[in-house]
Amino acid sequence: MGRSAHPLNALRAFEASARHLSFAKAAKELHVTPAAVSHQVRRLEEYLAVPLFRRLPRGLLLEPSGQTLFTDLRDVFVQLDRAVARVVETDARGPLTISVAPMFATKWLVPRLQRFAALHPEIDVRMSSSLGLVDFSRDAFDASLRVGKGAWSGLDSVELFDEYVTPMCSPRLVQSGPPLETPNDLARQVLLHDDSMGFDPSAPTWTAWLEAAGATSPDPTRGPRFGQPDHALQAAIDGAGVVLGWQRLAADDVTAGRLVAPFELSLPLGSSLYLVYPQTYASRPKVAAFRAWLLEETGLRSALRKTANV
Repeated sequence: MGRSAHPLNALRAFEASARHLSFAKAAKELHVTPAAVSHQVRRLEEYLAVPLFRRLPRGLLLEPSGQTLFTDLRDVFVQLDRAVARVVETDARGPLTISVAPMFATKWLVPRLQRFAALHPEIDVRMSSSLGLVDFSRDAFDASLRVGKGAWSGLDSVELFDEYVTPMCSPRLVQSGPPLETPNDLARQVLLHDDSMGFDPSAPTWTAWLEAAGATSPDPTRGPRFGQPDHALQAAIDGAGVVLGWQRLAADDVTAGRLVAPFELSLPLGSSLYLVYPQTYASRPKVAAFRAWLLEETGLRSALRKTANV
C-alpha cells in the first residue's frame, strides 16, 4: 500500500470492537468513549478503503474484509501483549533502583539497608544520591525518598515520618565549654545554621526557635552556614558549635552519644520524608516490599494497611 506506518490506535479499537461486536464494550475495555472507538474504526476503514463492519441497530457484524483482518490481527495483539508482559515481568524482578537525598542516604537509609537485605536477599538495591527530583518518565528509578509536603502530580507518596528540629551539640561542648543550661546560654556558643530549607519560608530557623524558647540574648544571625543538614550535624559532632538539628536525621548520632540535645523544645520542620513512586509501580513486588519494610522501620504499620490497595 506504500504507507510507512499503520494507525495502531485504530487497529486496537477495531480489534476490541471485532472481539466484542460492540463499540460500547470495546470502549469500556479501552477506557475511552464509544464515540471515540467508532471514530477510530471509521478512520481505519477510510485508511484501508474497505468496510470492516456492518452497523446494525443492536450491534455489529463483521464484513468479509473485517473478518480477514480480525483473524490475523487477533494473533498479532496476543503476541504483542505477551511481549509487553515479559518485559514488565523482567523489570519487576530486576534490581530495586532508588534515588535518595544525600542527607538521608548517609544518615538514615544506608545504616539500615542491611536489615532490608536480610529480609529480601532476592532483591538487589541500587541507590543513587541526588538533590534533584527524579523524573520517572526519563530516569530508570523504581522509587525515590523525598522531603516535602507530599503532593507530587501523577505519583503515589507514602509519608514515612515528620521531622522536628531542636538544638544539638557534641557532649564535649556541654562538659567542657561555657554552661548550656538555658536558651539564653546560647549567646556564648557558636550557632551553626542549616540553610537547606531556605526555599520554605515556614521552616524554622534559629530566630524562630529562640523566639519560641523566650531567649533574648543570643544573636540568631551569627555563625557558619551550611547547605545541607547532615553537613551542619557533622560540624556539631566535631565540636564546632550548636546546630538546630533534624531529630530523626540525627537519631543514630544521639543514640551513639555523638550528639546531645540540651533542651526539650522542638519545632516541626513543616516537611516530611516520603517514599515516592509512579502510581503504576505500586504493584511491583520489589516496590511493595521496600514500602512495607520502610513503614516497619518507621513504625507506621497502620499506614501500610491504609496504602495496601494503592
